[in-house]
Amino acid sequence: MGQTPAPTAKGKLVTIEAPSSDSERSESSPAPSESSLSTLESELGGNDKISKPSGEAGRPGRGGYNLEEQLGWGDDGFKSLKRFVNKAIKKHLDVTKCRSQQHRRALDTVCDLAVAEFPDLSTFENCWPVLDLIQMCLKYLSSRAQQEKRIADGSSEAAKGGKRIRGRSPKSKSPGPSKK
Repeated sequence: MGQTPAPTAKGKLVTIEAPSSDSERSESSPAPSESSLSTLESELGGNDKISKPSGEAGRPGRGGYNLEEQLGWGDDGFKSLKRFVNKAIKKHLDVTKCRSQQHRRALDTVCDLAVAEFPDLSTFENCWPVLDLIQMCLKYLSSRAQQEKRIADGSSEAAKGGKRIRGRSPKSKSPGPSKK
């Protein structure tokens, strides 16, 4: 069997064993002209877009990263983007739901609006800075909405004379044991 070295996007060589004849190649394997190296190269960064760092934005001490630092736009640029995205979120998304429960078209709308306003975002793979901002904002807003709903449900139960859902009972106003 002959060996054919193939370059990868990172400059390393990968050795692919090529069959010496067509009879040794299985029917499911691609012909030499159908090599998937171009696909591999584009997946490894041949598109020159900035890929998302590993971890979760906003959690740099726990395996994540600082979004503002990764974006590299400075304080004013980041704040401007954040304000814009937060307004778009409130206009186009359901703030009572987390990002995973949003409609894909609504998320794409927010990303498209952000790229139109901030063209430099097109250099980021899959618009990940905007998706990270959406994730962080909706995590906060949806938890607030759930908290407000629990409070409202608890106060309506209390008004009906039902059990209290959360909270402590009021402290007794009787004096405690006196110290002599």
